[in-house]
Amino acid sequence: MRCPSCGAEASGKFCSSCGEALSLESCPSCGVSVLPGSRFCTGCGTALAEGETPKKAPGSSVPGTGVPGTGASATGPGGQNLVWWVVGGLMVIVLFSLGYPALTSGPSAPGPAGAPPGMGGGAGTAGAVDLTTMSLEEQGRILFNRVMTSSSAGDTADVTFFLPKALVIYDQLDPPDPDGLYHFALLHQVGGDFEAALVTAERGLADVPDYLLLLAVVGESSAASGDLEGAREAYQHFLDAYETEMGLMRPGYEHHQAIFPVYRDAAEAFLNQG
Repeated sequence: MRCPSCGAEASGKFCSSCGEALSLESCPSCGVSVLPGSRFCTGCGTALAEGETPKKAPGSSVPGTGVPGTGASATGPGGQNLVWWVVGGLMVIVLFSLGYPALTSGPSAPGPAGAPPGMGGGAGTAGAVDLTTMSLEEQGRILFNRVMTSSSAGDTADVTFFLPKALVIYDQLDPPDPDGLYHFALLHQVGGDFEAALVTAERGLADVPDYLLLLAVVGESSAASGDLEGAREAYQHFLDAYETEMGLMRPGYEHHQAIFPVYRDAAEAFLNQG
């Protein structure tokens, strides 16, 4: 799992990087398990005493904006072009979010208690959703939709609140299929963790090497990380496999029809920049 404080990979009861407790705590109102440092309960929306806003890992982006933090590098050959492609590549995610069809027709995730309009109903309101009554898969779908919708709208407060919870759920789900791993990788990209996005995408590509959505993630994340050669390889692979893959229409492709031409245009433009 990832440490809720510093974002490092961690196991056991305490993070080896920052010492933060990793064990789950219980909401005093409804008893649902919550991460240490959470400001609000994901089950009932109750404000938690002495909660802290999770810290961002060094080099992460401002959630929902796609703007890399100080850890992003644009050095080396083609550095100026890389800066453009970091921004341009991440805009693909924003465009994707704007046209992204909901993964479920059910209710959207609840917002924190006392949240302003646009962040969902607080505890006790008609719009609140009790995630504790749902399966992990349902929780994952709802939180993924909420993060992507908020990211496309530029609602950084909403993304900051819901993204860590979505990542925890997806970490527990450990998606076995390429489409689920694509969603997991997108969440990492929204948070600016391109290394985690790459690792997640490559897991899926190990089973389905031509899966277009994961190849696009590798291209974007490699460019954002400064690995231009890796980005070129991924984008060339994407274009080489495009026609065949679109004919196969693998599981997950049907939900993402609007994004394929956007990814294709990004791949062609990246490769044509020289």
